Amino acid sequence: MNYGPLLTLGLLTGLASAQQNTPRATPPQMTAEMRTRMAQMQPITDLAETVRLLPELEKNKATAVTRTQAKSLLSILTALQKAAAVQPNDAKKYLAQIEDKILTSKQLTALDSLLLKAEEQRAASRAQAQRSGQTGQPRIPGMPLPGMAGQGQNRTRQGGQNQAGQGPGARQPGQFNPFKQGRTAEALTAYMKVLQKK
Repeated sequence: MNYGPLLTLGLLTGLASAQQNTPRATPPQMTAEMRTRMAQMQPITDLAETVRLLPELEKNKATAVTRTQAKSLLSILTALQKAAAVQPNDAKKYLAQIEDKILTSKQLTALDSLLLKAEEQRAASRAQAQRSGQTGQPRIPGMPLPGMAGQGQNRTRQGGQNQAGQGPGARQPGQFNPFKQGRTAEALTAYMKVLQKK
């Protein structure tokens, strides 16, 4: 009896089913731990983004902060600058003070539109990163390309990490101070000098 055709058929069937079961190169799913950490980080991220955009209010006389507001802001910004780490609860408290007690409704409206614009720019950057990571790569369904698998994912992750230098797994909440490093720290110092001159 000739087993050749049966053996070939069996191998092809096995290969086809293996290809169907091979996971495609999709972005990694967030674990429950990552989601929890991101939720804990959110107040810190929100505060960092708000503080980053506060200097933009100075570009318009109608939204520039007053001397009294500058004094209140300086006390918060000085505390943030000196802190070894920013705790999520402290971030919530500072953000509430800025939004509820210091800024006027006109300033808050201007800040909201700036926040929205910044979010739209980030979304566009992420979409651009995804497109550049996934186009031009020939793809055989079920078969990863040698040396190319995951390139698009890595580029997407890096593209989505521009919020004060934080990615979902970058840092633990309450164990770092985003206002003490890099451009965020420089921008904060420059803004504090502006406020001190009022």
